[in-house]
Amino acid sequence: MKKLICIIIFATVSCIVTKAADFSSMRGVWASDSAEAVVTDHACIFFENTPSGMRAYLDVPSYNIHSRTVFADSTFISEETTPLQLSKEGKSLKIGNKTLVKVEDITVCEPYERPTAVSKLDIGKRLQEWRLGAAYGREGEFTFCEINTNRHMFVYMINPAMTYIRAAATRNNNNGTLFFQNIRMMQNRNTGELTSHIMPGNLAIAREDLVIDDSKFQPDKCTFTPDGGIYWSLISFSPDEILINGCGETYRILRAASPQNKDEYFMYAPYSADAEELNFFR
Repeated sequence: MKKLICIIIFATVSCIVTKAADFSSMRGVWASDSAEAVVTDHACIFFENTPSGMRAYLDVPSYNIHSRTVFADSTFISEETTPLQLSKEGKSLKIGNKTLVKVEDITVCEPYERPTAVSKLDIGKRLQEWRLGAAYGREGEFTFCEINTNRHMFVYMINPAMTYIRAAATRNNNNGTLFFQNIRMMQNRNTGELTSHIMPGNLAIAREDLVIDDSKFQPDKCTFTPDGGIYWSLISFSPDEILINGCGETYRILRAASPQNKDEYFMYAPYSADAEELNFFR
């Protein structure tokens, strides 16, 4: 049994490990102004904006998952499709008719004991490191994939009540997380939300490190910025758990060092010092 602990959605599913396909030569986060992809050794989530609307794909060959979700007739249609065709062209990645450039490297590693949160001075690193990795699978009508890198967070989730697919740039510090969602495909039959959107200038958003404005963190609420950023503020922490304010609910970020929690593990990498000169939210 593997536990997928999403920031927004918590679910427990059973998974069977099989011999996996290898995407390792194309591993990383890739983007253009009209597309984005995250590629691990064994999974790929791909988004593209087309003349007929947004499309998203999830390819996990080891689970025989080749899912496509399209926006049509004021709803999302999800179906099984042919496997994605990925190819390297010099320093670019080609998927269909989209050419993307790499905006983040991903380094895989063996599962390891994640450090505990000893003091508030640890919180930014722990928020970043504890989330790292990929988990994916299928259980009946529930198809899911969550991939968190050092600088991005991706979800592809489909069940009878909800289609929730998104890409976001993120950055953490000791006060919490700045979450900047640049691609969102959501149909929530409980709330009535229906969203299909990619932000203008997607390549720049995906490529540049976010810079945090600490004045936006407020422990008793989350803060929305005019640019689209969301500040999830630190509430409290213990050695194995961090609580942050998630806009109407409390998000629990767990150390969760057990190998059963993820299908792939990624190596922690500090943020680029170059971003300290920039501030998109002031």
